[in-house]
Amino acid sequence: MVIILDRALEIEVGSLGPSRFEPGFYLYTGSGLGSGPLGLRGRVERHLGLRGRRRAFWHIDYFLMSPGAMVKAVVAARTEERKECEVNKALLEGLRASVPIRGFGSSDCPSGCPAHLLYTGHEDPTEGVVGIYLSLGLEPLLVEATGLAGGA
Repeated sequence: MVIILDRALEIEVGSLGPSRFEPGFYLYTGSGLGSGPLGLRGRVERHLGLRGRRRAFWHIDYFLMSPGAMVKAVVAARTEERKECEVNKALLEGLRASVPIRGFGSSDCPSGCPAHLLYTGHEDPTEGVVGIYLSLGLEPLLVEATGLAGGA
């Protein structure tokens, strides 16, 4: 997901505790290999706020439910195996992204990623994300989503 944060934010993020986020663009990588609510469609609908009121469960929930946070786009690719760590590492390197909060979204990461939420600054990284997917041999699906999720 490509997320815009329009203001600085300090929130309590589950077990990570109080965390500060600067305004700008963030990238969140995850998987949706399950079915039903755990599948890609279910996860995206949850994160876009299309499933009604939700409670914070994952780290990204705390972020997306905060004032000023809004999903700009979702980039996804169909795979038969988990690719989120490979994508995450390629985004980190290829887009010169930084890790705003160590462990965010990666507490159960099998590849030791420092975080699955990355900060890319103030320029829209969406085209770069699509390019990274292509460079990994994935067929990206881009869905513009501005205005569908986030805090008030």
